[in-house]
Amino acid sequence: MAVSGNAMDKEYATRIAVTTGNNQKSTRDITSGFLRYAAEARPGWNIRFFPGSMTSTREAWRRNVSPWKPDCVVFASIQWAKFVPPLPRSCKIAAVSSGMAEYDSILPRRTLFVGIDDGAVSREAASLLMRRGLTHFAFIHADANVESARSRLRAAAFAAALRGAGFGCTECGLSGAARPGDWTERLSSLTREISALPKPCGVMAYSDTVARLAIDACNYALVSIPKQVQIVGVDNQDDICLNVRPRLTSIEPDFEGAGYELARQVDVPAATRGAVLLGVRRLVERETTLDLSGAARLATAAERIIGESACGGIRGEAPRGLTPAALAKALRVSRRLLELRFREVRGEGVAEAIRRRKLDEVRRLLRETDLPVWEIGINCGFPVQSYLNAIFRKAYGCTPGEWRRGG
Repeated sequence: MAVSGNAMDKEYATRIAVTTGNNQKSTRDITSGFLRYAAEARPGWNIRFFPGSMTSTREAWRRNVSPWKPDCVVFASIQWAKFVPPLPRSCKIAAVSSGMAEYDSILPRRTLFVGIDDGAVSREAASLLMRRGLTHFAFIHADANVESARSRLRAAAFAAALRGAGFGCTECGLSGAARPGDWTERLSSLTREISALPKPCGVMAYSDTVARLAIDACNYALVSIPKQVQIVGVDNQDDICLNVRPRLTSIEPDFEGAGYELARQVDVPAATRGAVLLGVRRLVERETTLDLSGAARLATAAERIIGESACGGIRGEAPRGLTPAALAKALRVSRRLLELRFREVRGEGVAEAIRRRKLDEVRRLLRETDLPVWEIGINCGFPVQSYLNAIFRKAYGCTPGEWRRGG
């Protein structure tokens, strides 16, 4: 269709300022999507890019952007909007939403927002980790900054997806550092939290940056990835994902689609605009979620049987309760293979895990019942009370009777 001279002149007169901020992959993808729409539908738009160095203060904005008198301002990242001076009513404003009203409200109510569906991102992570046969899960939060709001959204969606399948979720990284941005203190805190997680464990990190810190914490804690902990990040930043060891599995939100939709929203009549959420563009699997050919599944199956049958045995094998040999037979593997795989994933031997579970049950019965100690011992697979006393003292520093009395 031919374009009249007046229409072409008007289109070329449309000045669009795109703030590119910190030039992260998400920002580059949003910009790419915006340009793709412009190339397809509005090749005459006059688009100019302004990096963070030109928009990082109100004075810089007035010096670099305001004199150009843009007809539309596009924010690829909401955090760069806080430096914007008041814009004329005639100037359109478009932004990728932060997902939280308190941050989006930095911009005027007339702003056109396109968002990323954090629920879809978290469900993708939960689905991947559950497919690995894991039953313990954790979410690692962003450091305390503007991203903490979105971090809470992703954590809630991740926990909800797991809860729907009957699993719980531990949240890590909330204590963080006393001073935001203190890398050493945050790493130390996260190392302690990861050490305490039940193994094997599937971990979703808020972002690739957070996942990289989690990998460092695992290395300091001598926790094996992916045998003991499997990690998935968000954003698929190649400069991070390909330059950590093991290489990071990551979910790539559809930032490019968000940029395309942002340009379309700017272009269409106001009456046809509406809130838009984009989901996941792709999942890129790498070594941090490597399928270990059944090692994690074998350890998880063994842990389930230990939890159910440690005290009474698989077929009522009291008085000794469950034994490593009986567990290996039930799982149809050799005792040697079971011991090897279980220790790789859980970091302890099969006999140790059985004993720990039996002692947990002893303490529960001591706390919740008035049964004599000898009877509790029989119920929990310790028919000889002197043996129970010895291993209980070794584990807790006192006898069962002293523990019951609060000693």
